Amino acid sequence: MALNNTVPTLESMLEFQEVYLRAIALSWQDAEFRTALLANPTDALGRYFDYQCPWLLDLRVTAAGPEFGWNPATQRWRLPQNAMTFGVPARPQPAVEEAVALSVYNDAGPSYLFTCC
Repeated sequence: MALNNTVPTLESMLEFQEVYLRAIALSWQDAEFRTALLANPTDALGRYFDYQCPWLLDLRVTAAGPEFGWNPATQRWRLPQNAMTFGVPARPQPAVEEAVALSVYNDAGPSYLFTCC
C-alpha cells in the first residue's frame, strides 16, 4: 500500500516499468515467484524487488492465454491488452471554492493531468 497517494510522475512511471519488466522475466524462470505475482502482485513486487509503488494502485496480474506470446514466424510479440482506471474527484461545493481547488490541484505543475501555465 502506498504511503502517500501521489500523482504518478514520469520518474515513478519509469521505475514501475522497470519493475514490471523484471517481474515478467523472473516469472518465466521462477514458478514460486509467478504464483506469488498472480496471487498478490503488490506483495510479490515488495518481497522480491523491495518495490513499493508511491501511488495507490489496484494492481492485478493475470496469466495470458496460449494465444499470446512470441511468434517466431513473424518475429513479433502478441500481447494481451493492459487496462488502466483513474478516478475523477467530485466538483467542490460551493462553486466559489472551485478556483482555489483548481489552483491547489495544479500546484504540483506538469505532473498532473493538466496545468494552467
